[in-house]
Amino acid sequence: MGKKSIKDWILATRPWSFPASSMSIVTSGTMMLWVATTNGMQYDWLNAVLALVAMVFFQTGGNLASDWHDYVSGVDKPGEESVQILTSGLFSKKEVAWFAAAAFAVACGLGLVILSRSGIPTLILGVAGLLLAIFYYLLKYNALGDLCIFLEYAILPMLGTSYITIGRIWLPVLLLAAVVGPVTVAILHANNARDIPSDRASGIKTFAMVIGLKASRPYYIGCILLPYALIIVGILSGLFPWTVLAAFLALPKALGIIKDVNAMMDSDHPFSMIDLRTANLQLTFSLLLAAGFIAAAIFGL
Repeated sequence: MGKKSIKDWILATRPWSFPASSMSIVTSGTMMLWVATTNGMQYDWLNAVLALVAMVFFQTGGNLASDWHDYVSGVDKPGEESVQILTSGLFSKKEVAWFAAAAFAVACGLGLVILSRSGIPTLILGVAGLLLAIFYYLLKYNALGDLCIFLEYAILPMLGTSYITIGRIWLPVLLLAAVVGPVTVAILHANNARDIPSDRASGIKTFAMVIGLKASRPYYIGCILLPYALIIVGILSGLFPWTVLAAFLALPKALGIIKDVNAMMDSDHPFSMIDLRTANLQLTFSLLLAAGFIAAAIFGL
């Protein structure tokens, strides 16, 4: 282990995966801006920004902790298409452990600031999310990773964002969680579907292993396409403004990924690089969705 550059430390956090968590804050934050604008409520911009930064550090800690557990448990091995910060010898176990702890500490510190500006529900939701992040590896190894990610990066942060921005838990945000969350789950599932052979050899049991590679394809496709149907449901029910149809501009990208997934199924490397491409899709899809909420807030729609 030689001297590491700043770039090495940044790449160790898996920055390409940050849309998995940050977009839950961006989309729910902009939805709450629309809700506040149309209902004459106060909106706390500072809490929204603090939550976004805290969430990035929170995911950083979770990514590093997961990598540490995968390495220690023998799940990640040299030469596999997985995170190589430990298997390559670039970082030591101690360095990754301390890096994860530091990231969690920053996230918790920001969380305490938000707590001081909001109330007890923030603490409850924050502690629940932290526990899920710390023990994610146990849930993942027992086929509960997809459910954990949906709770950790959709349900909990979106409920929390509603509370800290408008002062109350806005339950309709759960429909937004059902829109954004499946794409985040698809990122994880693509990774786990790709790793079925190596994970089976390591003695763990992911959800992708339970349903198998063949069923993972329709499951993944469902996670990618369901959000578009739910957007229509949200508009027709009056819970979303019609401007969120902007998210449909990401549909061609989604269909392109699905086409490639179908083409890969008979190859030696199914789902290769699909997790990274799905994270990029999440970024595009969610920013368009957020733009729709912002436009509705600005123009009073």
